[in-house]
Amino acid sequence: MVKKPVSKAKPSRIFGVFEANKGMIANILRRYSIRQLDIADFTQETILRALEAEKRVEIKEPRRFLVGIAKNVARTELERRSKMTMALLDDFDPQSYVSDEPAIDDVVAGREEMRLFWEAVETLPPQCQKVFVMKHVYGASHKEIARKLDIAVSTVEKHVALGLRRCRERMLRKEETEEAPQKKSAALRREFKG
Repeated sequence: MVKKPVSKAKPSRIFGVFEANKGMIANILRRYSIRQLDIADFTQETILRALEAEKRVEIKEPRRFLVGIAKNVARTELERRSKMTMALLDDFDPQSYVSDEPAIDDVVAGREEMRLFWEAVETLPPQCQKVFVMKHVYGASHKEIARKLDIAVSTVEKHVALGLRRCRERMLRKEETEEAPQKKSAALRREFKG
């Protein structure tokens, strides 16, 4: 490049080369994963930079010069995006991330508890089972249950109490029998390590 005196009336040689090679410049920008929406803006940025440079220096190979500017514009954009992404990642602190969702082990434990509960409910006598489910699953009052099943309120109360007691006992027994092998294997692991 050679310094060039500023001329006012002469048409721009670089602009003619730009017009003839607009498609090529757009393809170069696409190679850098520039979004289609941004390609027109960056193509304009390329010609603006070239026209500014043409005012200061004589450009001997305008096509090659335009390609270089287009690549620089694309690299600048990629660098800007990279810095923006890094800034977002720097701002993300996993310890400060709070979720309303329960932890996975809580979900698994809850499902296991529900399984144990329904197994316990299935062991209740049929009438007691109906009363218990209406009360504790559907939230019906003692009076509603008595009316729907055509039984006395005192019978409903007895079934609810019996259902609670039996379900509780069954669930506790089941948990103890399921925890026993885990405790035994933990003890064996400790013994093996020691």
